Amino acid sequence: MGYRKIAKLLNAKKIKTIRGNLWESNQVYSVLKRHKERLQRLEFINKEYEMVWSRMRIKYEIK
Repeated sequence: MGYRKIAKLLNAKKIKTIRGNLWESNQVYSVLKRHKERLQRLEFINKEYEMVWSRMRIKYEIK
C-alpha cells in the first residue's frame, strides 16, 4: 500500500496527526521511516556479541 493510500485511509477513519491535522503522504513516510530507524536502533542495542579473548596483560609495579 502506498503512502497516499495510507494517508487517505487515516483521514477516512478520522485519525488526526499529533497536531490535529489531516494526514499527507510525506507525513506517513516520515512516521514509517522513524519507526524503521527505531527498530534498527533497538536491534543494535539488544544484539549479543560473542566473547573474544585477547592476549592483553596488565603489569603492576610498586615503586
